[in-house]
Amino acid sequence: MNVRFNTEYFSSVGAQILLLICSSILMSYFFYQSVTSFNPLDQKSFVMQATPQVIGQWGHEPMRIKTGFLIHEFIAFDTVGNNFLVNAVISFEFDPKKISLDTLGKFEFTKGDVLQKSDPVVKKLSDTLTFAQYYVRIQFSSMFDYARFPMDDHKLSLNFTNRAVAADLVLFDVAPANFVVPKYVHIDGWDIVSQVSASGYTEFVSLEGESIQHPKILFSLGIKKIQSRKLLLIFIPLLIFFYLGMFQLAIRNYLADLNTMIAVLTAFMFMAIAVQAISPKVDYFMMIDYFMMLLLLVFFLMYIVMFLGTWLQQIWSQDALAKLQGCAVVAIYIAFIFFSYYLIHVFKVG
Repeated sequence: MNVRFNTEYFSSVGAQILLLICSSILMSYFFYQSVTSFNPLDQKSFVMQATPQVIGQWGHEPMRIKTGFLIHEFIAFDTVGNNFLVNAVISFEFDPKKISLDTLGKFEFTKGDVLQKSDPVVKKLSDTLTFAQYYVRIQFSSMFDYARFPMDDHKLSLNFTNRAVAADLVLFDVAPANFVVPKYVHIDGWDIVSQVSASGYTEFVSLEGESIQHPKILFSLGIKKIQSRKLLLIFIPLLIFFYLGMFQLAIRNYLADLNTMIAVLTAFMFMAIAVQAISPKVDYFMMIDYFMMLLLLVFFLMYIVMFLGTWLQQIWSQDALAKLQGCAVVAIYIAFIFFSYYLIHVFKVG
């Protein structure tokens, strides 16, 4: 009697409403935990450190140039297309008797282009120290990992270098206070949670096998997605499709179930096409891809249950069919919640 009661309960509309409420609360918690934590997966840019051992191999202490970098504004900020355009200010404090301003002005950014560069604004600080700054516009990309899209956080990196000088002669030093992102800098949908700079050098190997070293600075911004609009537009329709499919298991008209499932699958396929249109163009699976494959598998299991119900209704009693539906509902909900938790809260979390 108890088994029959439980079975009829789990396959009823009332049970579906209760399961919908409980699972919605759990899914909301999963999403909240993910969006409030910072989990970038991006490949880290590498800066070789000029350690005392390295300087000892060079045989002399290189000249140190005090460098500053201020980001004034982002003109373009496209994380999906990996395209960024920024107005910034680069400054140097140097001894003009030891290095010329023309040499310092030959700086560049790897994975980026300096689209505009002003004439230097020069100020003499002392007989041996000159201050110079350039107003620049830089277009660049970064090494992003989109495995957790659309719940992805990133490290936005700019690699500053100057191939006109050798690292054993000149190193650019930047103090944390000289890498500035003013509070007025606004990025729609994103929040800057960290800013880090690292000075050192980079090494190239020529075709002749010769090692060439140039000074380098890595400027890195930790950016966290704070916009919930895109997340809601993606996940709420997908969850609605899931609940519509599950509600069909509470209806005893199997032909109507099948027609509704076909309509849900059709809408789901159009939704999948729309999601792919706004997703990054990468050759690996992202979190949203796995989530949609999970839903597709759930829809397939629902179809199997409906097919078995249609096939077995001439053989089994209504109580046996209700038991089958009840077990299927519980199993599908448990599997969906478990794998959703894994994808949202565990999958590739750094």
